[in-house]
Amino acid sequence: MKHAVDEIKGDDEGVNVADKIDELLSDYFSGKIDMQIKLRKLDLQIPLVHDENIGGGKAQNKHVRPVDDMLIREDEDPVLHELYKLRDQQQMITDILATFDVELVRMASLRYDRRKKKNEWKHIAVIFNADESTCRKKVRKFKNEFNNKFWQ
Repeated sequence: MKHAVDEIKGDDEGVNVADKIDELLSDYFSGKIDMQIKLRKLDLQIPLVHDENIGGGKAQNKHVRPVDDMLIREDEDPVLHELYKLRDQQQMITDILATFDVELVRMASLRYDRRKKKNEWKHIAVIFNADESTCRKKVRKFKNEFNNKFWQ
């Protein structure tokens, strides 16, 4: 099974794999993909107005089915399909994270969740009652193990 991130991995050879993992984890812990799916569905709910009545007469045999039209637009939308692939990939990330220690996943979550303001190392160190260097080492080890499991 080819992952959507595999394409990213191969395309940007100059980009550090650690940066890709950082971005992937940040998107995962921040809920970015789910939000993009919701926004795209809202965009698709806005009906596209095509006035086929050029002559000005009353349209005959016109079927008005807004729900059906919306479902068809969602089903045929390539952007939404790509977002669904990324969501499937997020399920794989969830499965991988389940193999790690809960405290380590919580530490990574605090570090990579962009919605949280206290994602600096000093705040994480206080929360886990450890010094910053220990937290950095644990998260670095976590990233390496995650990288090995994700790309295999």
